[in-house]
Order: sequence, then C-alpha cells, then structure tokens
Amino acid sequence: MRIWTSEHVFEHPWDTVINAAYRKYPNPLNSAVDGIDIVKQEVSDGVLKSERLLQSHFPIPTWVEKLTGFSGTQYSQELSTIDPANKEMVLTTRNLNALSFLRVDEKLTYKPDPSNPGNTILTQEAVVNVNLPVWVDYCEKTFLNTYQTNALKGRKGVEWVIDNIKREYQEISAKVTSEMQDFITFSSRR
Repeated sequence: MRIWTSEHVFEHPWDTVINAAYRKYPNPLNSAVDGIDIVKQEVSDGVLKSERLLQSHFPIPTWVEKLTGFSGTQYSQELSTIDPANKEMVLTTRNLNALSFLRVDEKLTYKPDPSNPGNTILTQEAVVNVNLPVWVDYCEKTFLNTYQTNALKGRKGVEWVIDNIKREYQEISAKVTSEMQDFITFSSRR
C-alpha cells in the first residue's frame, strides 16, 4: 500500500472553485475521463450529495493487459458532498473494475483558506493497493507517479473551467448590456 498526499491553493473563492471542480470533466487538459453518469443526487439538511460513475481510459502497456486482463478502460464511483453552510466539498473516488489486482481510493477536500478566505485549499489523498505479488513495489510507484501527473492536470482542468465560467459570464453580461442599450434606444425613439 502506498499513500500520496498533496495540498494546492487556488487563488479563487471557494464557491467558484467547487463549481468548477464539479464541472471539471470533460476538459482538454485531462482527456482520460470520457464519460460521466449521475446515478443519484439529493439535498439533505442543505448538503448536496451526489453519486456519479466515471469512465476513464488510460494507455497501458500490452504486457500489463496480458498479465491482468485490464484493457485500460476504468470505471470509478465518485461520491461527493457539497456543504455550503460549512464551505466544504468532499469528493471520494474508488475504482470499480480491476479490483482483483488494483484498488485506488482518492479523497479531495476543498475548503476556504483560513489565512486568506478569497482562496481555496484543495487537499488530495490517494491510497493505492496492488495485489500482484511480484510487481507490487514497481506497480505502486508507477501508478503514484502517474497519479501525481494526473492530479496536476486535474488542478489545471479546474482553472480551465474557471476561465470558461468567467468568459461565459462576460459574454452573457455583454449581451444583456447590449440588448438593454438597444431597448433604451428603441424606447426613446417612440
């Protein structure tokens, strides 16, 4: 078993970051996730709880596929809670296939930065268990290196979504302003 942890500060308010984190897939910076299905969503005591299934595809060496039968298509269950009153979002993810030789549990927590409430702290943890006796050390190290690279892509993906949300807002705002100006001009001519 190997554990990887990381902390990252987004220079954006919590509500902006969690909106983007929930909408981060698909994005061009991490094309591994190619399918998302919402299984269940509910609000209980003001907390949004969601269950989603994610489909990802990872290129893997042919020898790994022959050894394990794993084709590189991964299905994962993501459980999330968004608690606006306490300003906390927690996402946990676990792979659903390939469990006979690999289990990955991931936890991401988003909270406002106590020293700068305009920023958001992301705490990430991944626990990897490989059940291939001869290859355990090699596989766990390799997977965690890949995970670390993908975590960076994930953070960049959140920034990409934030930029898109801002651009959408600016485009809508400009359109509304233009239409209001047209309306005012039209009304003054009457």
